[in-house]
Amino acid sequence: MPTTARRRPVPQCPIRIGEPCTLCVPGASGPQDCGLVYLVQDDPEMAAELARRRSAHADRRAALRPSTA
Repeated sequence: MPTTARRRPVPQCPIRIGEPCTLCVPGASGPQDCGLVYLVQDDPEMAAELARRRSAHADRRAALRPSTA
């Protein structure tokens, strides 16, 4: 049975929607321990704005997908 090379998953930045995590915060090893992600998620207004932007991004991606009908 042939083996296929597996690609490691690339963590996505929860703040910069659609972009990979670039470890832009010193000391962070990914989104799971990023101080910026924590601050945004902890602030209700910022979290709501981020949710709005994620929804808009998802809508744009859905509009670009070819329809299967």
